[in-house]
Amino acid sequence: MSDRTGLRLRKPGAGREPAASALLTWLTDPHSPQLCILTGPTGAGKSHLLAWLLEHGGTDSSDRRVHAVAPLAGVGIRGAAWLLADHLNLAARAPGELIATLAKDKRHTVVILCDLHLSHAPEAILQQLIQPLLQISHVKLIIESRTGAPCTEQLLGHTFQPAVMDLSHPRWTDPDSFRRWARKANPAADTEHCYPLPGLAVQTERKAETRTGLEPFVFTAQFLVQADPHAVTSWLDQQSNASQRESDLGRAWLRAGQSLCASDTPSNRALTLLAALDSSTAADTRRALYDLAQPEPWRVVHTSTRESVNSHWPGPATALCTGAARYAQAVLCADHLGDVRVLDHMDGTAAGRLTSSHHRPTAAVLCLSDGTVVAVDDFGGVSLVGEAPPIRPGMQALLDPEAEPWTQLRRAALTFPKRLTGATLTAAASLPDGAVFGDSSGHVHVLRLEQDVVDVTSQMLHDGPVTALTGFALEGSGPTLVYSGGADGRIRAWSPGTPPMLEPLLHRPNRVVDLGASSDEGHPAQLAIAWADGLVQYVDLDRGVTLSFRPGPPIRAVCCLRTSAGEPRVVIGMDDCMTTLVPHPRPAHND
Repeated sequence: MSDRTGLRLRKPGAGREPAASALLTWLTDPHSPQLCILTGPTGAGKSHLLAWLLEHGGTDSSDRRVHAVAPLAGVGIRGAAWLLADHLNLAARAPGELIATLAKDKRHTVVILCDLHLSHAPEAILQQLIQPLLQISHVKLIIESRTGAPCTEQLLGHTFQPAVMDLSHPRWTDPDSFRRWARKANPAADTEHCYPLPGLAVQTERKAETRTGLEPFVFTAQFLVQADPHAVTSWLDQQSNASQRESDLGRAWLRAGQSLCASDTPSNRALTLLAALDSSTAADTRRALYDLAQPEPWRVVHTSTRESVNSHWPGPATALCTGAARYAQAVLCADHLGDVRVLDHMDGTAAGRLTSSHHRPTAAVLCLSDGTVVAVDDFGGVSLVGEAPPIRPGMQALLDPEAEPWTQLRRAALTFPKRLTGATLTAAASLPDGAVFGDSSGHVHVLRLEQDVVDVTSQMLHDGPVTALTGFALEGSGPTLVYSGGADGRIRAWSPGTPPMLEPLLHRPNRVVDLGASSDEGHPAQLAIAWADGLVQYVDLDRGVTLSFRPGPPIRAVCCLRTSAGEPRVVIGMDDCMTTLVPHPRPAHND
């Protein structure tokens, strides 16, 4: 058979050419109904037809591409949202967050939901996921559900005006092709009796589709990380008693659930759950998770959450950076109001607060080498946060020639948006000898002090807005190296004054959310990367070692630093959680 492009496609089998052709037409026709319901009894071949569609709804033709598939058997409402978010390269804590993200992204999106009738919460999935998705005009859905199931009847009863394909109807199966297929599959089959249900031809007994129930759970850390994560999530959602769902362990599970459900080992789930668990919770629970997470190449130092009973919670993190001068060995955390909290890098406690006079959402925060804290807001403005470091008066200013140049750099950074034409600032970071800004046109601008003068060097590095920046001096006092990330999913390396590297350091199909780097003398250079799909990567730039970690919620900011003892640390900022981890790559096993 051929599709509308003329490409020859493998036949779907069982005489299902009419059904396959109709599905391809539904995919490619911009005027087709937004919802397609694929139904039929057990043995109708619904899953096989969808498998064929997925094979041919690939990337070779964008107008018939399927973007996400969620198998719903044994899955609840949160699990369904997390499955879709994983396939769409998104991080979403709940169905509402997924819906909001898809509504903002205007690209055409095709989603398949399989086995709705076998899910743990078909009514909730219909009300909280399917109906909101159908309110987004650029999203199309195929929903597979068994004939006669209550959720199928509810789908058919709503005024969605769907396209309905019931595979028990002969119109979707070519009789001659079905007979040839059936004789080949089972020479003893009665083809006339089996038509049009292929399941009758290949099995002697018809197996009933049953929805698996939820088994009792032992609410302990060890049991949870070893159980099926989707079953755990569904069990928590359906608990009539909210005490366990709202306990420290329950909140941590639901916070990190998308990552937990995607993890394939108990040790990885233990690490993820520990990173989502507030450090003020019961020590025995944390110790159990710590022991279970030992095989993983990360160690959780501390975590603060919105539910923290102590002063560790710094508020939602919209931007992070490491401090300098009077803020040395501190992490600066900006919030949605533009204020910045000074956090102790060892335990995350707040040691101070710097107030912004603009009170705008912060896109980036940077600390210049003299201790000046500067923020870039979501509108591209640059403002001072807190107070500027005092200029040394009188004779001290004459004896310290660097005092005035730092004042010039501060002034140049605060007024830099006025130098841009046709673009707005979108990212910023500090450098040992200056600062670096990125804009909406893909340009990166480096401001450096050279012979008491602020020099500006610009370079086009990205196709689209620059979304993240960081940099350091090689070997502590060598040339400046800048790393930039963009909406194009590329991370570029560039040393001002030299041509940028032709190939990106990394390239993924996701926006780069944030970057952090450090290079202390005597220690390997390190880079931390946050991606829009919720992935954090730590790169040892000297040894070429890369470690990955998914905390679960959407990541807003990341930074990396070294303690006074030289231990590397990665700080991850989210809306209701902040966690600090130590990467410790394990050497490869030898004989």
